Amino acid sequence: MSDARLICLPPAGAGPSLFRPWIAADARVEAPGLPGREGRFREPPAPDFDTLADRLAGELAPRLPPRYALFGYSMGGALAALLAERLARRGLPGPEALFVLGAHAPCRLGEGVARLHALDSAAFWAEIARLGGTPREILASPELRELFEPALRADFRLCAEFRPAPGAPRLACPVHVFLGEEDPLVGPDCLADWQASTDGPVRLHPIGGGHMLPPPAFAALHGRIRSLWAQP
Repeated sequence: MSDARLICLPPAGAGPSLFRPWIAADARVEAPGLPGREGRFREPPAPDFDTLADRLAGELAPRLPPRYALFGYSMGGALAALLAERLARRGLPGPEALFVLGAHAPCRLGEGVARLHALDSAAFWAEIARLGGTPREILASPELRELFEPALRADFRLCAEFRPAPGAPRLACPVHVFLGEEDPLVGPDCLADWQASTDGPVRLHPIGGGHMLPPPAFAALHGRIRSLWAQP
């Protein structure tokens, strides 16, 4: 597995910098930028979730390695599943494994956040704080909240409005589901949806915490993923 790449997709509103600790520890980790955030801040967000998956597949296709796995965090989990589908349509190899953290399968993408994008700013940030994981300096700063709110709202709107196409092809790889034991948005019942999305096995890996992990716990997850991927 020395040459196998782990392609990582972030939760709503986040960007590739979230995976900086993983990249620093492992040059085989790749976190592609998404429109509307960080290095692509000036680009308009994708108008819908299907378009986001299509664009990402188009950007990754020319440099996709023969061996890779996908990791998706929250919204990124469903995006990773759709990405695998789009790459397969292009005749490219599928992932050896899909790892998701706090993520519903695409069929339930908007569950728990369907109204979030429509809340007023105060209610919106109260809900973001309840979910956890957002740095205190952002929650405490009106300027930073104003900076990050558009991308967050845009992503939650994509989740709320997404409807999977009927007859979408199933994955062919194992799916490893990491789930916070105190996650208010995603519960163990998500396993049935992931099983319906793949012809491979689905494994649940309970972890401490809620929907969004604190940075130390998230940084440590990379080693566990590599270990699981290496297992036959």
